[in-house]
Amino acid sequence: MDDPVAAARASLRRSALTYAALLVVDIAVAAYIIEARAGGAAFVTLSFVVVVGLLLVYQVAQHVRDFEARLAETDGVVVRKWKRADLIIAMDSYYLTVGRTVFRLRPEDWIHVDEQMYVKIVHFPHTLTVVSVHPIDRPPGTLT
Repeated sequence: MDDPVAAARASLRRSALTYAALLVVDIAVAAYIIEARAGGAAFVTLSFVVVVGLLLVYQVAQHVRDFEARLAETDGVVVRKWKRADLIIAMDSYYLTVGRTVFRLRPEDWIHVDEQMYVKIVHFPHTLTVVSVHPIDRPPGTLT
C-alpha cells in the first residue's frame, strides 16, 4: 500500500480484530469458570480473567473510536528513540517519545528519525497509531 492513511487504517482494523477475538476468548473462559461453579482458587482465576477482559474492552473501545476519528498531529522534539523485541527474540518494535507521548513506528519511519530532531507525527488520536512522521524545522523560540 502506497497510501499511508490506508495502511494505518488497515493496521488499526487488524489490531481491533485481534483484541476483539481475545475478548471473546476471555468472555468464554469467564463464562466457563462461572458455569463450572468451581470454588477456592477458581475465584482468583476468575478475578484475573475479568481484569484482563476489562483491559481488552478498553482496547477494543479505543480502536472503535479511531475508526471514524479525524487524524491528529503531534509535533515536538524526539526525546527518546529505542527498539525492543515484543516476543523475546522475535518481532522488533520501534518506539520514540515526543514530549510525554510514546509512539510505535514502522521500521522505515524509525530509521529516518534521530533523537533531538523536531518532528510532526500524524496519528489516530485514541490508539496513537502512526500514519506518518515528518521532520520539520524547529519553530523560532523553542529550546533544543
